[in-house]
Amino acid sequence: MRNIRLSSRPHHCHRLRLCVRQHTFKTIVPVRHASTATAVFFPGQATESQGMLAPLLRHFPTITREGLDAVSEALHDDPELPTIIRLLTTKDDNDDKRLVHRTAIAQPCILLSSIVTWRILRDRCADLSSSGDTVYFGHSLGQITAFAAAGAISLVDALKIVRQRGLAMEQVISDNDVSAPSKYGMLAVPIKQPIPEFAARVRDCEQRLRSNGTLAPDQIIDLANLNSPGQVVLSGHVAALDKLGAEMGLRRSRNLPVRMPFHSRLLRGVESRLREAVNAAAVKMPPAPPATRFLRNSDAQEIATADDIRESIVSGCWDSVDWVRSVRRVEDWGVTRWIGVGPGSAVTTTLVERSLIASRRHEIVAYDPMKIGTAWDTIVAAL
Repeated sequence: MRNIRLSSRPHHCHRLRLCVRQHTFKTIVPVRHASTATAVFFPGQATESQGMLAPLLRHFPTITREGLDAVSEALHDDPELPTIIRLLTTKDDNDDKRLVHRTAIAQPCILLSSIVTWRILRDRCADLSSSGDTVYFGHSLGQITAFAAAGAISLVDALKIVRQRGLAMEQVISDNDVSAPSKYGMLAVPIKQPIPEFAARVRDCEQRLRSNGTLAPDQIIDLANLNSPGQVVLSGHVAALDKLGAEMGLRRSRNLPVRMPFHSRLLRGVESRLREAVNAAAVKMPPAPPATRFLRNSDAQEIATADDIRESIVSGCWDSVDWVRSVRRVEDWGVTRWIGVGPGSAVTTTLVERSLIASRRHEIVAYDPMKIGTAWDTIVAAL
């Protein structure tokens, strides 16, 4: 149970303080920050919607148009560039409701919207530029966004990479017809037992279904995302996920609005094409001080070199996302200030909150321009 209190009183840069204590209420109130280590994190796919740049273009036209110029430069010879621009800037085109969820379109749209939001936030909040060390990380696609936000990859190169990433995924599973049902998907499962115990149950159930012939040898089920201590996501063939869910009695599980088996072995076929796109990009570790740190979200290991960045982008397509361990590793580094940025960051912020050890006070804020009630509203109100 949470008691959430959001102040509508605007000031230069509103923040939210999340007081995390066991067996007590959690109250969110606006505060100002002293210089401290900060974690900035970005959302992955399934956060897309039509017109993701529309509110940014309306209130912050200069920075947003710079973002549109970047996507035009990155995809200047791409026949779907006009479609991507339209989906970014237009909210009410009913013909595009399904098209915006196509992987090769959704990924550059989400990345660009997140980066523009970050640039506006950085420009509007003076204490961000004077803060101490910063950890940049993200959920799946958000990891690439984090590299671009920190300056390890240019925005143009990042857009090229995620466009090729999405096209390669569609090619591997032969899925670019959004009007037809997909054979692949992801299943979000709420759990009450520890993640290792649930993972063992999944493996045992899968083995049983294979041994009795219920699952075909080529039907894949993988543990894709460890989102929080109370939620995991399975990935693979929809038919296999349905059979597993029925056998295990996963009544409260839900299918995610994606058509891809993200973070499953089914996507290993993207490696060649994606590696070519990554190798064509200029990648560097940002200079210090203040220090910029990165985290690979598959195993929560720190990324220390440009080659590490390249490898994490490539393998990040099929490696699982261990969000719980990633958040706790960042917490171990002494971070108590957490900033979620971009469309869908309100949801990702909740996953951060649920994954923290909660041994001390944490300040957590979501700047989600597509969701009313986040700290983004106070930046707009201050105009």
